[in-house]
Amino acid sequence: MHEIITISASHRANHLTTQFFNCQEELLYLPEERPNDPTIFLNPTIDKISKTATYSPRAILWDARNGNGSLADYQYVPETEDYHFRPRGDDHGEQSKQSDSNNHQVMVTHPRINQSEYQIALDQNKPLPKLTKENTKYWSDYNKLIYQAGNCRTLTNWYHDAEHPNLPDYQNLKKREFDQFQMGIDEFENYCMDDFFDESLRIQLENCDTVQGFNLITDFDSAWGGFSSRLLEELRDELPKTTIFTWGFHEQDMFCSLPKLRGGSVVNKIRTTIALGRESNIVFPLWAQPDLYTNWEIAGNLCKVLDTVTSVSGQKHSDYNRSMSYLETSLTLGDDRKKYVSDLYDVQDDDYYSYYSMVKPLAKSRDKPYHDFTVCKINRIGQIPPTKEEQMGAVTKGKKINELYTYSYYPSDTIPDEYKKNNSFQLEIKNTEKSRDVFKYYEDFVSKHLRFADDREELKDELSTLATEYESGWYDEEDSGDDDA
Repeated sequence: MHEIITISASHRANHLTTQFFNCQEELLYLPEERPNDPTIFLNPTIDKISKTATYSPRAILWDARNGNGSLADYQYVPETEDYHFRPRGDDHGEQSKQSDSNNHQVMVTHPRINQSEYQIALDQNKPLPKLTKENTKYWSDYNKLIYQAGNCRTLTNWYHDAEHPNLPDYQNLKKREFDQFQMGIDEFENYCMDDFFDESLRIQLENCDTVQGFNLITDFDSAWGGFSSRLLEELRDELPKTTIFTWGFHEQDMFCSLPKLRGGSVVNKIRTTIALGRESNIVFPLWAQPDLYTNWEIAGNLCKVLDTVTSVSGQKHSDYNRSMSYLETSLTLGDDRKKYVSDLYDVQDDDYYSYYSMVKPLAKSRDKPYHDFTVCKINRIGQIPPTKEEQMGAVTKGKKINELYTYSYYPSDTIPDEYKKNNSFQLEIKNTEKSRDVFKYYEDFVSKHLRFADDREELKDELSTLATEYESGWYDEEDSGDDDA
């Protein structure tokens, strides 16, 4: 068994993690034989008397205070009482004090968040209500699997802001947002590091036989990027040979070809891209538009990509199962400097999921197609795959095209209807010259706008090096993003 652990850091990341594990839960109840090995992503607990198994996610979730919604740490632990959780109909926290059955005074620091109708129906085994963007504000509103106590962690000084769910608020004072890279580093180092390693991570590792890798899901535009980069740095020191895939949400910015709405911080995005890239084996830059879609909708759309990539390592058929390290090699061909995925493309639906695909081309890149360094095609065809010999890949015009096969997509009922229509498709993952455009834009931005930053020259050097790694052919020495940014 080669388990994969998910680490999710941000409210938006937790929505995607929830959708992913809800899809894993969907596979547990298939009437036919399961196509996957559930123990890769889920930790089974066997009841020897009833001869049944219950599953909990192999995951650690980080959120701001109150970001977990109505979910309490010990809500589903037998023979315990969690003061935070009360079923709907009990006291909702309007008073500042309340008494428990032992006459202990319990301080209520904020209004209690009511349990969603969906969760009430789940707990009572009743027909589930339809989910909408109005009743899915919190990821716990539609979460199906029960996390082990202690695996849902919260920040110490930052509170969830329902009006701006992706930017926690300092001490709930509405004066300072979690929007600077260094803030995230400080929060992890000063308040979260010991709890992460001594409690959550240790428990997860003890429940595994042989960990093959981690999926780290986070935001790149806010302080969550700094938080995750510091976490990943420590994780890499602890497990230096483990494969780590980083999935990062990128909001719209000045480099995108779409009309600019409210976007994330370019400075945070640049610092996070460099910091997480140093310790990750592969970086998947995910595209998010929070002005147009809710976190529930964004996660429902992108779950198709996360589930597809991870299904290759989670499928039961040994002839077609591929490890995370195999996927890494398919995308980099052993060149660990080319770790940034450029394209995530659904061939059937003609949908792009990568932020890099949304970045407008440099002026000097518009007259020629981008060179493909590697192409990995994952087929969710829902039929018998070809033989191993037919799978070995083909060389087309000097490009290595690696085709992989896995089972069909089984979306949970929590996925929005528009994102679960086509369950048999092909996902193309490309490592292309387009990444050079992104890094050239970033380098030019640092040169123009970070003139007094202490790490300005270091950032420029690293971005220049990254851009060089994605070059193919000849370029003008003055080729930059000056005329586009």
